[in-house]
Amino acid sequence: MASIRRYRLLPVIAFSLGAVAAHAEERFEVAAIRPNGSGSPNTQINLPNGGRLIIVNATLKTLIRNAYGILGFQLAGGPPWLDGDKFDINAKTGDSQAITSDRLKPLLQNLLADRFQLKVHWQGKDGPVYALVAEKTGPKFSRAAGGPDRGMNTSKGPGKVHMKGSGVPMSELSSNLANQLGRFVVDQTGLDGEYDFVLDWDPDQLADSTGPSLFTALHEQLGLKLEPRKGQVPVLVIDSVEKPSEN
Repeated sequence: MASIRRYRLLPVIAFSLGAVAAHAEERFEVAAIRPNGSGSPNTQINLPNGGRLIIVNATLKTLIRNAYGILGFQLAGGPPWLDGDKFDINAKTGDSQAITSDRLKPLLQNLLADRFQLKVHWQGKDGPVYALVAEKTGPKFSRAAGGPDRGMNTSKGPGKVHMKGSGVPMSELSSNLANQLGRFVVDQTGLDGEYDFVLDWDPDQLADSTGPSLFTALHEQLGLKLEPRKGQVPVLVIDSVEKPSEN
């Protein structure tokens, strides 16, 4: 799994079926793309000041996921090199305005369309989903304190996953839970704004496990629960794509 820690990753998106239109007004002024043959398993996505984007060792799959805010199981189609070839990208906008995570999406979408000739469309797929809801007693966490370090940080060890959210909306928690469960999670908590929380659970649930399951941890530590439901999962289908030329 690629390591991407410098900005908020993969929020749950609203979608509509049909062709995906890129945002014409959001384009990089210059962008250099080169293959990365380091063999490293780690990916870095950095947003330095001055309207810059620096990506190191990212697959096309990682680029698309971040451009459209989706999880791995929401992407269909693509060439054999989708999750194999790695790329470095050094890009800059025409202004000094900081690139926020929301602004990054249309910028990346246009970069993929222009340089990778990426063409995609949305498709709705019926299947099992989870609804994240607040329990009747209310949530057991508080609104964000406004600290400097904002975002999600998840660390894993033997028999334990530690998830810390600092100043994040419930939609982002839903996305991260979906990534853990491999199933689409819809935010139906009714909680707006941003929150701070900590969540610890045992993903293995072996006979000698002492930690709670993810479902129990959500109930005991956050006052939330996941309800299984049927729903429509948005899937991004790759129609065509090409490898970029170096520059």
